[in-house]
Order: sequence, then structure tokens, then C-alpha cells
Amino acid sequence: MRILIVSFYFPPYNSIAAVRVGKTARYLVTLGHEVRVVTADRQPFQQTLALEISSERVRYTSWIDVKKPIHMLSGGQARIDLGDIPPGAHQAWRRSPIWSLLKTFLFFPDEQVGWLPFAVRKCAQTVNQWKPDVILASSGPTTALVVAWLVSKRHQVPWVADLRDLWVDNHYYSHPEWRKKIERRLERRVLSSASGLITVSEPLASTLRRGYQKPTRVVLNGIDFDDYPAHPVVPFRKGSVQILYTGRIYEGKRDPTPLFQALKLLGPLKEKLQVAFYGDNLNSVAQLARRTGVQSLVSVHPPVPYRESLRMQSESDALLLLLWNHPGEKGVYTGKLFEYLGAGRPILAVGPQDGAAADLIRARNAGFLASDPRRIAEKLKVWIDLKAQSGGIPSVPRDGLASLSRASQTGVLSEYLRELLCPN
Repeated sequence: MRILIVSFYFPPYNSIAAVRVGKTARYLVTLGHEVRVVTADRQPFQQTLALEISSERVRYTSWIDVKKPIHMLSGGQARIDLGDIPPGAHQAWRRSPIWSLLKTFLFFPDEQVGWLPFAVRKCAQTVNQWKPDVILASSGPTTALVVAWLVSKRHQVPWVADLRDLWVDNHYYSHPEWRKKIERRLERRVLSSASGLITVSEPLASTLRRGYQKPTRVVLNGIDFDDYPAHPVVPFRKGSVQILYTGRIYEGKRDPTPLFQALKLLGPLKEKLQVAFYGDNLNSVAQLARRTGVQSLVSVHPPVPYRESLRMQSESDALLLLLWNHPGEKGVYTGKLFEYLGAGRPILAVGPQDGAAADLIRARNAGFLASDPRRIAEKLKVWIDLKAQSGGIPSVPRDGLASLSRASQTGVLSEYLRELLCPN
């Protein structure tokens, strides 16, 4: 099968979305499919993610960053990424009426709309030179779905939407109601033209089925065991309990405050713990730690290459997962959760105890879930005792995770595409 993948995010640019799409491309090729990818060049991420298919299969395009004038006013993107601007200055700008107006009126359907004409042109060239059997568009950004819709309509090629997050029903959606109504019309027009829909969990799939009555399949993010150290260093060593978080923090949503309050409750015992955060835009974490009085226990670091982050996860005592207490979050599996499961270290999930992510952690006996600082503090005491008595915290068995592998989940996708294109 010839498959054209349309995705703004793709390796070597290191983002969690690029990991999913890059792995999908890799394993589709492994399954014998011909794959081409149209993606964006010059993305604002480190170029540390391995490109796991031939570079000849990937077409990078230019794009216009519609946020660039705003970044210039707020200190420059490079300074924002490095945290060089005064703490809170960029977030204050993002809360300003000017930012809200620009976001509402200019970023339609999203902040990557400046990629649209370049992607459509490159997809059209690719289709004319190499006729695909299907176009697979990965969203967000939702601009990728609009690209696939336009190309499909013009060239009569069926397309499938891979929604890592929902569109207007996304719980992060924050535009005013009038904009939501307009965008809802666009969403219906675009997704109604798709041959099928893909998403990352059953709750999200149910929402899509109710809205569109389209064939909808769940394809999980999955685990690629090849990316982990062949012989990870088992973290049985003297010293403090090392808790690790990798990725972004969404201020006011996924919140480490309950953990910091738990550290405070431990009294002198808290000195036997260290919490390290690695990722972009983590100024808010340092501020929260200072306000809670645990800044000596919390360290904040820039992002590291993808495989380095997996190695660090495998060698930590425990892994921190932050869940948002929002109804829309209940159907979300973060890509980080599957990384953590692959690392085989116990997960400390801070947030609500219902939802897809919490259910998976419980089903795999992979960690501890709580939102009450007192309960978190009690669990931390258990881990401190284990570390003192035996040198470390036991690993979480990785048995039974084969169905969650990237290869297995891409097999689900491959079979689904065959069903759509050859229903008989």
C-alpha cells in the first residue's frame, strides 16, 4: 500500500508528536508499505530525534511562523525557549488582551496555519509524481487535517485523520463561543470527508463515533523497546530517592503542587528525595518549588535527546506523571505514559484517579496514583524506607506489554487502512 503521511511534526525535530508519527512511518515501512512524508522544516525543537526511515522518503517544506511578530515583542523565541526572559513575562504576555485577539483572529485553525499553502503544494507535487493509495494526516496541528482534505478533494485520493487530540472538543480549546461555532463548521466539513478516523483512546473514539458515524479505530502511542538500553542500570544505590519528570509542564493544568506539598509534609525526611524536571518552559516549576519551600529538592533542566531521556527514565527510582483534573482529560493517554511503562520504573501519578491513564497504570500495577499531598507523602516514606533498607525500589515487570509495542499498534493501523480501502 502507498501511504502519504501529512504531519507538521516529524523527526529529527524532537517533540512527543514527532515520536508517534516517526515510529508510525518506520513500522509501516517494516510492514512492507511504501511511505512518503510531507512535514515542516525549521521547527522550534532540538534536532535530536532519530529519522528512522530513508531521508529520500521525507519532504520538508518551508512555513510562515504567524507567531513571530508576537515572539519579537515578548523577547524572541530563542530567549523564551531558554528561559532567559524574566520569570512569568512571556506567560503574562500570553494572558494579555492583545495576545487573545491575535490568537482568536489570526491563528485559524491553529498557530501552524502558515504551513498550509506550502504543505498543500508539496503534497500535490508528491501525488502527481507518486500516486498514493491513501493520505494519513496526523493532528495536531489541525492544519494537517485541512491540508489532507484539500489535497484529497483535488486529487481524488482517500484520506484518514489521525487525531492525537480532538479538534473543537479538545479540553485545551480556549477560543470564544463565536469562534468555536465557526471552527465547528470547518471541522464537520473536513472530518466528514475522511474515509476513517483514528485516535489514541476509546473515550476519544466514542466521541468521534457519535459525532461522525465514521469507522473509527484506536491506535495507542505504544512502546518501542528497541529505544531502551539493552542492559539498563538498575537504580539500586545509596543516597536519595531520585524522581524524574521529562517533558513540558502546562501551567495551571498538569500541576506538581501536590507533590511539592507532600515533600514539605515529610519534614526532615524530605532531604532524602530529589525531583528533577527536564523539558521546555519549566520556569513555573521552579517558582512553585520556591513558593512551597522545597526549592533545594527540585532541579530544572533543559530538554535532552529522546533516547537520553529514555535512558534517564530507566535509571531513576521513580517517574512523575502529572494528570489534569478535567473531564476531557479522562480519555487521554499521554505519550509519556508509554515511555514510563517501557522504562519499567514505578510511576507516581499525581492527579485524578479516574480516566484512561489511571486505569492503565492500575491494570499494569505500574505505580501509585494520588492527588492528596498526605497520601503522596505516605508513599514517599515507603520509597525512602525501601531505598534505605535494600538500596532501591523494585522495578515494574514489563511482562505482558507486547500488545502495547509500537510494532503491534502500527499493525493495528495497517489492518485498519486495508479494511477501509478493501472492505471486501
